[in-house]
Amino acid sequence: MQTMRQCMREVCYSARAGLLGLLALLPLCSLAAMERMDDAAMSDVSGAGIALGFEDFRWLTKPTSYFEQMGTDPVGDTTFQRADMRWYGLSITAVPDGSSGNEGFHWDASTGSFGSACTGTGLACPLGGVIPDFSPYDNPYVLRAFSPTGYSYDGTVLNSDPDNPDKTVYEYVAPTQQPYYNFAFWGEIEAGRTGANENLGTGSGDFLKTQTLIQGNAAGSIFRMFQHTQPGNETFAIMYHSHLRGDFRFSAAQHNGGAGNNGSDVIGVPVIFDEQEGLHFKNVDAFIPLGQLFYQALTLDAVPQQDGNFILEIPYLRDPSIPTSNPLNAAMEHFYSFAVPETTADSNDPNGHTLAGFITARLALLESTPGANIGAYKNYVSSTYGIPLADIELPESYNVTHGYSRWGDWYPCRGIGCPSVHTGNASHPDRNIFNSTSDGVFFRKCTGCNDFDAFAYMITAVDVRPGNNQYTCPGGSSCGSYTPRGISASSRTDNGRYYAQSDSCSAGTGSNAYRCGYGGSYSINAGSRYTHASRQDPSELFDVSSQAPAAGLPVIRTDVVNLGDARIEGMQINYMKFTSYGAGAP
Repeated sequence: MQTMRQCMREVCYSARAGLLGLLALLPLCSLAAMERMDDAAMSDVSGAGIALGFEDFRWLTKPTSYFEQMGTDPVGDTTFQRADMRWYGLSITAVPDGSSGNEGFHWDASTGSFGSACTGTGLACPLGGVIPDFSPYDNPYVLRAFSPTGYSYDGTVLNSDPDNPDKTVYEYVAPTQQPYYNFAFWGEIEAGRTGANENLGTGSGDFLKTQTLIQGNAAGSIFRMFQHTQPGNETFAIMYHSHLRGDFRFSAAQHNGGAGNNGSDVIGVPVIFDEQEGLHFKNVDAFIPLGQLFYQALTLDAVPQQDGNFILEIPYLRDPSIPTSNPLNAAMEHFYSFAVPETTADSNDPNGHTLAGFITARLALLESTPGANIGAYKNYVSSTYGIPLADIELPESYNVTHGYSRWGDWYPCRGIGCPSVHTGNASHPDRNIFNSTSDGVFFRKCTGCNDFDAFAYMITAVDVRPGNNQYTCPGGSSCGSYTPRGISASSRTDNGRYYAQSDSCSAGTGSNAYRCGYGGSYSINAGSRYTHASRQDPSELFDVSSQAPAAGLPVIRTDVVNLGDARIEGMQINYMKFTSYGAGAP
């Protein structure tokens, strides 16, 4: 890693008590509004912790200061090349909105003292102004020693007496609420480098330059350090519960670096990236718990006989030999956080499989779905499995032990307790239109580039084993008794999950019913952008087409393609191991 000398062009904030601890971590170059803390001032700090407050805050590093991950030449019979990765210009600024003092800028400094001006706002611009309330005095970052109640690895309750705690942890807690801010950096991947890393100006390789923009916050995140209490493994441990929400953009399209300087193939030279191109993720909300207090550690270890490599691991939690009724499972009960007794089973299942996990997940989904009727589902569980209503409750610990990742604001809830989301003949909740830029995951072309054809239609399923050609018919009038999501062929229109137009999907009109395939997870309303392209029908590859394609595949010609939303609910990390190895490692 290159030393970041003179790394900050400007840092503006007002500092309050406790800033001294942060200054030991940050390579600041110019400071303002700082107050020295002497012994007398430190003696006034109470045991509640040290609060770190920042107002009118902005963090900038030089666009040419970087972190680097160096590759090594591959060994053995391989076609891979060595590749180095570098990340430049790490910055935390306000989300640019075009207002006075919060205009957007690019990294290059070819014009003006700050950088070339952005013509757009938001995700179009990597740099913005100061953040007024990054962590105000009444909702600051907090560094403290703390003794929360919890369970040891063997299930023993810890810190039950607050006046005589058993274990103490050190924690760094983010504010509970924060405004969205702009976290940005640009980077380059250099493959096939021939020169030494000590001098980036010598040697050369093939380049790809990119920029990454994250506009959101990590409010509610917690980092803790403690001693892992597993017998024989009483080791230093960490726990990090990451809560990140906001909008993200990753892009690679470049313009000139300003003043006619095209630095796209020059090491460390910042360029202006296109302001709209790239892969976007809107309305993201992700909570990932890595470790749990006392009984689940995130540990760091060295790889034996591999200098410089490391192992990041969360060990296995539950010993299968310990029955669920054993008191040693107190920590496991906290981790799994069942809303009903763990032994709850389906009386119609001859194998007696437990339904506790499914019922718990259903309750958690309903609690995160706007407009859901949670009571209706609890009544169903109570009457079906004979569990008193008072015993059906999602534990508070569920929100600590179970993570989630929501990309877009769609709530795919169906069944008892779910709100009514259907209108008319629609076979699914209202979804993103094909070129929506306000929600979900979408790819957008660069400014001035031609529109592209988004292929949104394919057969649903085909058995590709030798001698088989069975298929699942996705729609159209030749589908026999198959009715997608309960919609008849006569009423199937653009608002259905499967897209079928009469000019391309009705048999006997010179087209193929099996080409009107799965319509994707968004509403298709392409209008005049709907067209046919002269390409091979995929059904021809599997020999399930009844006739040759007449007009090619139906596509949408567009400048944006929205891939829809995605959700992962109830994530649990029972075990994780990451090992780093150099390319020359055996």
